Amino acid sequence: MWKKVVAILVVVAAALGLAVWGVGPKSIATTDSGSISQADYYKKLKSTTEGQQQLANMIIQKVLDKKYGDKVSSKAITKQYDDVKAQYGSQFSTALANNGMTEDSFKESLELQALEKAAVEANSKFTTKQLKEQYKNYTPNVNVSVILVSSEDEAKDMISKLDDGDKFATLAKKYSTDSSTKDKGGKMDAFDSTNTTLEDDFKTAAFKLKKGEYTKTPVKSDTYSGYFVIKMDSRDDKKSFTTLKSKMKEILVTNEMSDSSKVQAIIGNELAKANVNIKDSQLKNVLATYTQAAATVKAAKTSSSSSESSSSKASSSSSSSEASSSSAASSESSDK
Repeated sequence: MWKKVVAILVVVAAALGLAVWGVGPKSIATTDSGSISQADYYKKLKSTTEGQQQLANMIIQKVLDKKYGDKVSSKAITKQYDDVKAQYGSQFSTALANNGMTEDSFKESLELQALEKAAVEANSKFTTKQLKEQYKNYTPNVNVSVILVSSEDEAKDMISKLDDGDKFATLAKKYSTDSSTKDKGGKMDAFDSTNTTLEDDFKTAAFKLKKGEYTKTPVKSDTYSGYFVIKMDSRDDKKSFTTLKSKMKEILVTNEMSDSSKVQAIIGNELAKANVNIKDSQLKNVLATYTQAAATVKAAKTSSSSSESSSSKASSSSSSSEASSSSAASSESSDK
């Protein structure tokens, strides 16, 4: 799950260093061999990719927060943070460190991601056809229980025991290696088809089950290096399209977020409206990725509009020509 979370977050690093950028000659470290000034540190830090990206992130966050901050719930950010922390348990700090992040920078990245999503939503239009297609492919919440074991043979043995009448919860508590569900008899939190933390094969197998059924074939998991046996405990009824229309839009917006070029172009347009002025000449290009993406999209739209205009003119010219030919033919026939 961590890789999927990080994949859609803008990397946030070196936050403490950037907080003192440009602040005179004051020393931030001293040794018997000499001191290191804030100016020296700033000079080194701004030449790094991480330092430049952090400045870009800080600017983007300022710009987007002013326009979309009221659409980002601090409560939702906290819940998202807590969910990830709970999933990793005692390994959370290690996972953060391995990805070059702290708890604070991870929270910042979640907030920035939420602001970017709000910007994408405000700049995306979806047709009813697109929304209905998404609705067709949507599966609402299901509640399942699982038994995770290390080998396919062990999973098959679990299935045989279930076939013989053993209770799923009893087997899960005794044999499952999934620490997050084992003590609960294998019960997982509810999830729907938009869940990105579960493997596709797992979701496909689960969604095929009716209430009370369990998988008759072990479901391989690369994430957990083992095999699952899944039992369907309950599933929500699928509500009407009208009721779920706003959720379908939210899903499509989330899908748009996976297109980095599109997200960067939208951010680039927002930055262009914000009159951003970077005063350090060595950092003038920290937003180039976003401004160039916006320029590329604009050029593509201009080219498309020009092509459509030319096509329309050609069609109009052809129609006029055909009309003239028809008129001439009619006149010739009249003369005869």
